[in-house]
Amino acid sequence: MIAYGEAGTTFDHRVEAVIATRPDWIARQPRYGLAAAPVASPTHRAVASDCVRITFREGEPVFLKLRHADMADDVTPVAGLAARKAARLGVAPEVVHEADGALGLAYLPEPWRYARVGDLQDGAVLAEVLDAKKRLHGDGRLGHRFCPFGRIESLAAEARAADAPLPDGTDRLVATMALVREAIHASGIDLAFCHNDGIASNVMIGEGEIRLVDFDLAGDNDPWFDVGALLNEACAFEPERREAVEHYAGRFDERLYNRCRLYGAVDDVMGGLWGVTRAVTSARSGIEFYKYGTWRLLHARTTMGARDFESWLRRL
Repeated sequence: MIAYGEAGTTFDHRVEAVIATRPDWIARQPRYGLAAAPVASPTHRAVASDCVRITFREGEPVFLKLRHADMADDVTPVAGLAARKAARLGVAPEVVHEADGALGLAYLPEPWRYARVGDLQDGAVLAEVLDAKKRLHGDGRLGHRFCPFGRIESLAAEARAADAPLPDGTDRLVATMALVREAIHASGIDLAFCHNDGIASNVMIGEGEIRLVDFDLAGDNDPWFDVGALLNEACAFEPERREAVEHYAGRFDERLYNRCRLYGAVDDVMGGLWGVTRAVTSARSGIEFYKYGTWRLLHARTTMGARDFESWLRRL
């Protein structure tokens, strides 16, 4: 940990620039250090922002997120609002600072830890996460629309403009997403406050409770996208998916299950295009954006190649 005033690197100066705006923090003799190293694959965390732990002589630590400039367009303008609403609902840490690409959260000490995919494969844990997301969905809209299909179109255009090395068949995946969009919109959607993030590491696990973190993609969307993206991350087998749909909805509905399966592919294509594109556009080296992106696109192709894919598309 580094004492405030002893900055020696670019990272240190970024952190101290934020601390300098908080006289109340300075008065408590802060020290700081990296809280999580950026990793895109095989797990996925701390990529869009530097993650910093700030401790004080007195008082609770702060988890500070400092957004990277090369990720600015990937973060919703209502991320702070979403984090505050989620905290008020009791499903996210309290927001203690927000300004100019910096977001400070109440630090969750050990035994809190970020979830791995294996954790979400525990039915009880998955049910808790679904319940937390359902609380978001019932709290009214944020006032900012998040459309995964629009994001796919935007990322595909950015990939082409950047001459990103997209795998063969990616154009077909994007074209299929347009068909999925048409089918889902024709069946109707009800917008709600959504996390829009199914990545396991954005769930924190404590002793018998969970918290949601990272609202960088938050916005008003179909709640079933939240469910579908989460199940796409967590579930390897159909019975678990079906049980999860039943848990969220209170009953099993084949059409809702189909929607979740399609949304899983949507999330994969969105994440895949993002990874391959950021491998070219990000100034930071050493982060496996391309590996992550190509894996997500491969997973999307696997879903779309499933025997029942056309049935999912037709029966919404």
